[in-house]
Amino acid sequence: MNRKVQSIAFAIVSMAGILTQASHAGIATPSAVFTKQLATGNNFIATPFARSEEGVGTITAQSGSTLTLAPYSGPTSYSSSYAQSSTQVEPYVLEILDGEYIGYSALITANTANTMTLAGSTPTGLVGSKYVIRKDWTIASLFGPAASSNLTLTDLTAGDDVTSADQIRIMNDNGTLGAAYFRAQTTAGIKWVNEAEQVVDNVRLPFGKGIFVKALNPKTVVLSGIVRGTRTRLDIVGGTKINLLANPVPFPIKLADCGLEITGGTSSATADNLRLWSGSGWVNYWRYTDGLWYSGTTASTKVSAGNVEIPAGSAFLIKRNGNRGNLSGASALKFAAAAVAP
Repeated sequence: MNRKVQSIAFAIVSMAGILTQASHAGIATPSAVFTKQLATGNNFIATPFARSEEGVGTITAQSGSTLTLAPYSGPTSYSSSYAQSSTQVEPYVLEILDGEYIGYSALITANTANTMTLAGSTPTGLVGSKYVIRKDWTIASLFGPAASSNLTLTDLTAGDDVTSADQIRIMNDNGTLGAAYFRAQTTAGIKWVNEAEQVVDNVRLPFGKGIFVKALNPKTVVLSGIVRGTRTRLDIVGGTKINLLANPVPFPIKLADCGLEITGGTSSATADNLRLWSGSGWVNYWRYTDGLWYSGTTASTKVSAGNVEIPAGSAFLIKRNGNRGNLSGASALKFAAAAVAP
């Protein structure tokens, strides 16, 4: 483990290392703190924590993407809106805690007193599953309030621009990096803004997705939150587009243990690819037809890579080759490692 890259409370780490997942996961899991070192230039990071649980219960009925809920912890009804109606409110997500789709989570787009409607492709067969509702990460909740965050700011009132600030970006569904978010001195004070100078405190940074940070100088980012006890399902955009994903647990994971069953092939050109950032470029890995992980490009030049680790607090790329489609909902990739013993 590279101690310059990450550190975490040893009381939490002592429960880690369980690389298989049982049929259910607990809630009210412990909190922890994690430090991530940013180097000057490009950084691809991930949060290994979720935000606190706000509601827990069982799904009693399902109609497409709308779930009927029976809460047993938290609010007894959901008459106040949990939906992501605008970027002015913090986004809520629902996560499945047990059963076939353990680790699946999705943004809540609408709700009534006892139902939640989810975004995207919702798996069928969720009735009887336990769920948790929590806020997802945002710019301000992950990196701190603009006034106190340690990311470098730019002074827009003096005519400076985004190039004078550390930049935060997330990957769009089309495989390109999205808009830049940054700290800035504005006429209204220090704010998180985009290049249109709109306040972006509540822009969502989805759990399970990687985050690109371009830093002007080295610094330490402190991440904290709840240690989840479940594997994670990761949606993948197909058609050779790039997916920036997160290591969702607070320790490094070997490729042989990660459970990411990307499509194999007889060469890196015919297989789906997983790429890790070296600090200066991307290093490519793929699964051969034997199901094992390799570097190299062809069957004759492949080198065993099962012991290569996805670092803690880091993001990685997955690119589907050929015309392979999206993997979402029931077909989403499973990141098998769990952060606490089931």
